Amino acid sequence: MILVILLPLGLFLGYWQMGRAEQKRSINAVFEQHASAEPLTLRGGEMDKEDMLFRQVHVQGSYDLKQQILLENQKYNGVPGYQVMTPLHIKGSKVYVLVNRGWIKQGDDRRFIPDLPGPTQAQVLSGRVGNAPSVGLKLGPPGEPGKVWPKRLVYMDLDWIAKETGYPLLPYVIYLPEGAEDGLLRAKTSLQMHSAMSPEKHMSYAVQWFLLAGLALLMYIILSLKKSRSGPGSGVNHSE
Repeated sequence: MILVILLPLGLFLGYWQMGRAEQKRSINAVFEQHASAEPLTLRGGEMDKEDMLFRQVHVQGSYDLKQQILLENQKYNGVPGYQVMTPLHIKGSKVYVLVNRGWIKQGDDRRFIPDLPGPTQAQVLSGRVGNAPSVGLKLGPPGEPGKVWPKRLVYMDLDWIAKETGYPLLPYVIYLPEGAEDGLLRAKTSLQMHSAMSPEKHMSYAVQWFLLAGLALLMYIILSLKKSRSGPGSGVNHSE
């Protein structure tokens, strides 16, 4: 019974990994194309994420420091902390964009949220457009709804954040360049521009799953042959 389950499971996961590899190739191609393009100035109407993904952008606006997002379970050099996401009101528009301002230490007592300093005056920022950080499994809402801010989220959901803030949000996040500012740290590893897992890694996993499926098939054939050989008429007749 287990072998019968392993065969289709191995084939399914193998083809799934092949699909993921092809998806990563497409993402990497877009990354290479957009990363070398001329920087754009955000005006608030750039709603097509596929066209904007990985582009270098400039934007002028003001932070809303009263409604900030803390993405939980983010480690820096092994230390637990948060990625700080702050809505930025784009000057001359009614639109906001989330800015990943960097990482901050969680603190010894999780009940207390660290101070989240930031500039109150208008800002001119340069950064790169990226997807919101994602997780594989989403169980329940990302955080607690209501008027309590800042909000700690276990995963990013831009639609949920837009509903809680009441702001029309662009469908992506701006990642600021590596450095330190306002007590927050930014590292290349925290940008999450595109997945760290390469297409080749996905293909290696696909091969492993296909090998598992092949092994399950081989074992099924061997056991079936043994069973057929030990069936009726295969034994010695001791009757007189």
